[in-house]
Amino acid sequence: MPDSAYDLLTDEVAPFRVGTRTMSAAMLAWFLTTVWRLEPEDLAEAICDGGGDKGIDALVVDDDLAEITIFQGKWRETAVKTQGDNDLRSLVGAADYFASAAAVDGLLAAKPNAELRNLLVRQEVHRKIEDGSHLVRLVFVTNAHLDAAGADFVAARKTAEPELDVWDRDRLAYVADRARRAELRPETVRLTAVTTPTTVSLTAEEQLSVAVVPAQQLVDALPGISDYTLFSRNVRLFAGRTRINKDLRETVRKADEHELFPAYHNGLTILTERLAVEGSVLTLDRVGVVNGCQSLVTLFENSKVLTDKLLVLVKVVEVHDDSSVADKITFRSNNQNPVTMRDQRSSDVVMRDLQKSVRAQYGSTFALRTRVGENIAADRILDNTEAAQLIMAAYLREPWAAVRKVRLFDQDYRRIFNRSITPSKLYLVDLIDSVSSTERARLRDDLRSSFASIRFTLVHLITQVLRETELGTDFIETPENWLPDLEGEVRAALTSIAEEVVDSVNFYVGEQEQERGSEFDPKVVFKSQSGVTGLEYDVLRQSRRQAKRDATILFNIPSQTTARDSD
Repeated sequence: MPDSAYDLLTDEVAPFRVGTRTMSAAMLAWFLTTVWRLEPEDLAEAICDGGGDKGIDALVVDDDLAEITIFQGKWRETAVKTQGDNDLRSLVGAADYFASAAAVDGLLAAKPNAELRNLLVRQEVHRKIEDGSHLVRLVFVTNAHLDAAGADFVAARKTAEPELDVWDRDRLAYVADRARRAELRPETVRLTAVTTPTTVSLTAEEQLSVAVVPAQQLVDALPGISDYTLFSRNVRLFAGRTRINKDLRETVRKADEHELFPAYHNGLTILTERLAVEGSVLTLDRVGVVNGCQSLVTLFENSKVLTDKLLVLVKVVEVHDDSSVADKITFRSNNQNPVTMRDQRSSDVVMRDLQKSVRAQYGSTFALRTRVGENIAADRILDNTEAAQLIMAAYLREPWAAVRKVRLFDQDYRRIFNRSITPSKLYLVDLIDSVSSTERARLRDDLRSSFASIRFTLVHLITQVLRETELGTDFIETPENWLPDLEGEVRAALTSIAEEVVDSVNFYVGEQEQERGSEFDPKVVFKSQSGVTGLEYDVLRQSRRQAKRDATILFNIPSQTTARDSD
């Protein structure tokens, strides 16, 4: 009998099965990306699934939240297989490795696989456990249903330490399905405001009520907070590990700030298909929160410290399934994201000038996007965040800094988008990035699965090889003399260079592993200056050696100007 939830998860996880990843590891990759909100470049570093993993399939150390989270994933190949308690017990047992600094040393002495060993050392887990600064959490992820033994074990550990958080098939499927089907929860909810709500008619069929409601009541009455189904109309789920959410959590935990909470908090927006107001009681048939997910989840996770004085401003909007009002409210609410430095820069003179210059030069063939949600009609679109990363790698020659997104539009903004950056250079870095991405399949399996962390290093290395010839150097500095008219020839030349670079990278990593063993972590190479420097030296050495035998492997395409002069 078909199982729609099982099939849905299979479809969602499939794109994450790259390189040597098993389906269990791919499911964890999907989970860490979709639910845990890890950056793509951090994803591969967190997963340590494989032989010698000591029951630890992934490990995430969050210094902002002071948490060490141990993950285990179990993928069932058929929909009928269930999840028992043996794997759950194994995960709980793995927590013993983090009970003390000595236990962490014991884990290292037990010779775990290189992924786990490097992760423990890199994240300084020994020190953080010794200091007592970090709490240990357990998260079990499975595409199966829990059987009776599994459910009983989870229930028995409900109040035990460390906390065990189980994500089974139904809970995962809710997350996977949220983008495809924006439905309201079917329950009827009653909320009692502290004063009589204000109610106004929006249209002939829709109305709005504004009320102030105790936070504890919202947490108790609203369904679907823990599995995020209450937020099915949101574009994103709980963002989790952000500075704003950390500050909110600290505020909720301070009882002396509860009285002022409704004064400086923006409140919640709840949609319902039928709203009835009688006195101070609001009755909602079918519910969904479209603004306030971060706040409500934070309140839910800290429900033990809520007091009667912590009140929340709530807007309840009555809508209908076929109403355009519901779509507008959902869209507008989900676009009220916190202002970032990138947002603030989106309309400054540098971005305005670059965007207009690109449009003037390339029309609808190539465009620069400077704002979130900006609708642009063009064959190729380069987002300005990616543009900043590519410029950092290719022109500033600092690929290890390209992944530090926070700095790109803050400390490094003027360095990156300096006056030498032209529309042609944006066109070029986008082209190099496109070529290097097509060569991903040639990388070693482990590097292919962590491509997000190697991506900008490849762009840097290709650009450095281009600089090995005078024509290549001219090409980098004045790409308008080649592009877009000679793009076919240029792409072929770049592809040839990229192939040689990838082969050299594969060889370098293999050689380092033989020489240094488990002390060498290839993922770190692409995030540190010293690592990239050593890799670059080897790649250029190999490139020069190859060029002595065949000079055509380097960039030697005459520009249009050179060709005209020779004629």
